[in-house]
Amino acid sequence: MLATIIWFIIILSVIVISHEFGHFIIARANGIRVNEFDVGMGPTLFSFTKGETKFALKLLPIGGACIFDGMAELEDPKASEGEDGENKEYDEHAFKNANVWSRIATVLAGPFFNFIIAMIFAMIIVNQCGTDLPTVQGLTEGRPAIDSGLSVGDTIVRINGEKIHVWRDITLISILNDGEPLTIEYLHDGETKTTSLVPLYSEEEGRFFIGI
Repeated sequence: MLATIIWFIIILSVIVISHEFGHFIIARANGIRVNEFDVGMGPTLFSFTKGETKFALKLLPIGGACIFDGMAELEDPKASEGEDGENKEYDEHAFKNANVWSRIATVLAGPFFNFIIAMIFAMIIVNQCGTDLPTVQGLTEGRPAIDSGLSVGDTIVRINGEKIHVWRDITLISILNDGEPLTIEYLHDGETKTTSLVPLYSEEEGRFFIGI
């Protein structure tokens, strides 16, 4: 349970930070002033100011915020009122005074950066999982493939003329087969060979098997 909670906090933090960083970097690229960049919510644990931006780490690791100068006024008109009741003055670096395309880019940058981080994680995971090549790893005794000429290490390239890309293509063909003959084209020591077999029905499993 503890490990699950820790991993949840780490993953959520990465998602939040990448999201808010997307807002931040595109806002700065478009000349929009960022007043505060927060990681987490609730009371502030630690903060420092760099340039015009205050960076803060909050107590609760369940969110974050990128606060642009002048953005609050768009949500609440009273937010622009100063202590004396007069409206605050915002310069060209305020979010509300930026051109419309700069504002659109800044708002969309958050989810776009989440897509980028998701793609990076996906590539890492796929790299760690390895490949799913249609290579014969073993043959089952008493089933048709063992007498077909196929051997361990052969790569299946086509079944009944259909191109085979990954091992699960073969699994799907086997599961959906209802006893029709299969013509299998395969590579053996770099040489293309062809064999035919008829899947064998298993009463126990209730379906036909190739035996690979």
